Parts: sequence; C-alpha cells; structure tokens
Amino acid sequence: MTPIKLHYSEALVRRAVRSFWHRSLGWKYIAALLILFAGLASMLWGGDRSWQVGVGGAVLGFGVLFGVVLYLAHYRASLTRFRRMQIPEASLEVGDERFRISSDVGSSDLAWSVITEVWRFPEFWLIFVSRGQF
Repeated sequence: MTPIKLHYSEALVRRAVRSFWHRSLGWKYIAALLILFAGLASMLWGGDRSWQVGVGGAVLGFGVLFGVVLYLAHYRASLTRFRRMQIPEASLEVGDERFRISSDVGSSDLAWSVITEVWRFPEFWLIFVSRGQF
C-alpha cells in the first residue's frame, strides 16, 4: 500500500463544513424557511395576531436556530481537530478490506464497511462513518 498524502488548511476545513451544512439542509430547507417567513410577514402585515402567528414564529425561530447550531457544532469540532495538528497533513493507506489514516495526532484503521456515505466535492471528499460524522 502506497500512502497518499492529504494536505489540510483552515480554509479547506471551513469550505468542507460549509459544503456539509449546505448539502445537509439544502435549498428546500431554506426555501421552506423563506416561505414561512413570507407567510408570517403577510399575516402580521394584515393585522393578524392569532396563536397561529405565534406558532409560526416559533417554528421559524427554531428552524433558523437549528441551522445555526448545526453549522457551529461542526465548524467548531472540525477546527478544533484541525488545530490540534502540528503538521496539517495526514497519510491515507488504502487496502482491499481496510484503510488507515494517520497524522501527528493519531491514526485509525477501519474496515471499508464502516463507511456509510461519501460526498465528493471538487477540492475534497467527505467520508461518513455515521450520520453527520465525517
């Protein structure tokens, strides 16, 4: 197995988290929030102050909060792992049944079967070992 060198930068980590966030939520999520906002604005503009406006406002608030928390949680965790690296590179060794990734902060030897999904982007791949864990 010939090792493949992987090079990281803070900018690359940011782009990876942003791509994860965008693809996880997608345009449908943002469109739903915008439609809800437009509906609430219309109701308020028309003088409606019913409980439906309150519920819609709460749903909109929680929807926005969910998106922010999702981004910040992955952003902070990814940057924390990146900043622990003294040398921002890793070595990937690929075998028929397993792969190994190692850096100056540790290594993992995993079977291919643990990978649940791979998202390919032009600059990087996000390899998932569980939902939301890349």
